[in-house]
Amino acid sequence: MLAEAIQSVLDQTRHADEILVVDINCTDDTGNVLEEYKDVVTVLSVEKNGPSPARNHGIAAARGEYVAFLDDDDLWHPEKLRVQMEFLEANRAVAMASSDTVPLGEKIGDIRPGRSYWTQGDLFPRLFMKSYVSTPTVIVRREVFDEVGVFNESYLRVEDYDLWLRIAAARPTAHFHHPLAWIRKSPTRMSDDKIDLRRTAKKVLMEHYDPDRIPRRRLSRRMSDLEVYCGREYLKLGNTDMAGRCFRAAVNWTPLRLRPYRYLLAGIFRGRSS
Repeated sequence: MLAEAIQSVLDQTRHADEILVVDINCTDDTGNVLEEYKDVVTVLSVEKNGPSPARNHGIAAARGEYVAFLDDDDLWHPEKLRVQMEFLEANRAVAMASSDTVPLGEKIGDIRPGRSYWTQGDLFPRLFMKSYVSTPTVIVRREVFDEVGVFNESYLRVEDYDLWLRIAAARPTAHFHHPLAWIRKSPTRMSDDKIDLRRTAKKVLMEHYDPDRIPRRRLSRRMSDLEVYCGREYLKLGNTDMAGRCFRAAVNWTPLRLRPYRYLLAGIFRGRSS
């Protein structure tokens, strides 16, 4: 997968100025793969495990005006850098550009000339309500990290969402409504991982909540949806007690909304029958 990821960067129609590969104490065949690309990549090593230390190490070493990210199990579309860099160079106020993605194996259609694909401006409210920015699609102006900081290494999950929210809160951002990356879906993610991810997302959202930009009713809906999601995952695990707690929390957030009541009743009947 690493070789494919590196090759997708080398195959860009607009070449990257430098390619940094951060090795997090890998004990597999990573070293041999990187040896094949030693003339075109710079290999960095970091002692700490996790995506945040690795990305932060790469940011610190990067020499360019822009920083883009790619995990070793994902791929860039050949036009990614050209499309996003042309936009960023023409729109100097925009701090970050992202795009849609598709699962690996799906075809990405042609980018049609003359069509307006971009949404830009104050996208913080939209990003607050939906985590639509995928890390392998992001390009950030390097100066922005000096303003808002880098990835929070205390988070094991949603560390990327936390950073994108900080950037969107401080500066205009932009999103390209066409896939520019392929994402490899992991078949091994378990329900407890998804629950922890949503729990951390709730913490991050409350930290970034701005009542002047996000109406209270929208915050309530967002938090209610996250509670419902966690409750559904607990039901998959057979934990009806925790599921019920989540569904009741969802009701408390949005007492006039029917959706959390439906799940609360379903959880009650599931618990009685088990």
